[in-house]
Parts: sequence; C-alpha cells; structure tokens
Amino acid sequence: MERVVLAPGTAWQNASERAAEVLRRGGIALLPAEGVYGLHALADHGGAVARLLGLKPRGAGKRFIGLIGEPGDLDRWAAPSPKALALAREHWPGALTLVVPASPSIPESLRAPEGTVALRCPGSPFLRAVVRAVGGIVLSTSANKSGDEPPVRAEDALADRVDLVVDQGELSGVPSTIVLVEGDRVHVLREGGVRLTGRST
Repeated sequence: MERVVLAPGTAWQNASERAAEVLRRGGIALLPAEGVYGLHALADHGGAVARLLGLKPRGAGKRFIGLIGEPGDLDRWAAPSPKALALAREHWPGALTLVVPASPSIPESLRAPEGTVALRCPGSPFLRAVVRAVGGIVLSTSANKSGDEPPVRAEDALADRVDLVVDQGELSGVPSTIVLVEGDRVHVLREGGVRLTGRST
C-alpha cells in the first residue's frame, strides 16, 4: 500500500495525479472527501467495483455516490429538474449530494433500482482534480464498517486492502448533505455541510 501525506500548505497536484493513476488502472484509493475519509474507485471498472464491494458491502438497492469533476457534468450523468440544476448552481462545487433521475449513460454501479443516482461535485480542489484526471465518474463511499462512525483520520479508516492512502490529517467530521430532488420538491435525506431550509421544500 502506498501512502501520501498532504501536509497543510503543501501542493497537492502531484498527489491528485497519483490518485488518478491508481484509479485508472482499477485500484482503490482512500482519499479525503467532504469532512470524512472515503473509499474511491472508477465507476465503470468492473474489477474495481467488485473490490470496493468486498471492502464495503452494500445493502439491497443501495448504491454508491458518484463524484463528477465539474458542475456542468450533471446533465451528462443525470436528468435533473430545474430545481436540481438551481441547487447545483448554488452549492457546487461543495458538500451537497443530489439524488436525481439517472441518465442512460450512468454506470450500473451507481444506478439505484428506482432509476436514480446520487451525484456530487466535491468542494475539495484536490478531489475535483482527481475526478477530472480520470476522465469519468468516481465511486465514493465512507471508509467505515457498517454501523461505525465515518472516519475523520486516515488511520481509523478501512485501508488494509487499498492501493493508495492520501492522508490529509484530521478532517471536520461533517459529511455532505444528501437531498432527494423530485421535480420541485427537495427532501433532505442526511444533514451535513450544506444547510437547507427545512427538511422538505
């Protein structure tokens, strides 16, 4: 396992290029995400997805979050309503995950049985650079065992079988907010780094 430390104030470009290289060849990377550490893999690499499922099994019908490199990529992977597009314009890049209708091009590993996909354009310039460099969509899931709190330190994460660890020290512990957008209706599924008025609008 390779380990890269991102000390405060240091350049992260080399680390983002290395992480993208690992993901492109089907590896698994533990990376700092929105407030917690997450496991990441290429969404359309079958072998990587199978390995990730071995590290972090999913319940029936539960899918991973997909990370995109630019807010404008939302239309490529989803069929967002005007409300979803407005939320993306307001909060992306940032700690808001949108659950929206999936487009036909979305990898099967991200498509929920009801035809939706959970997408985020990360607030972290490092993580966005990784996603842009791989040229596709990246699976993300918190690096904790089921029932445990998501890890805020790399050493507390599920990292024994990953190919690369990027350690940015202790994170905030505040994950992304997850919202389901159905037309003009917004349902908050998980509170996090972005605060929206009320739980449903």
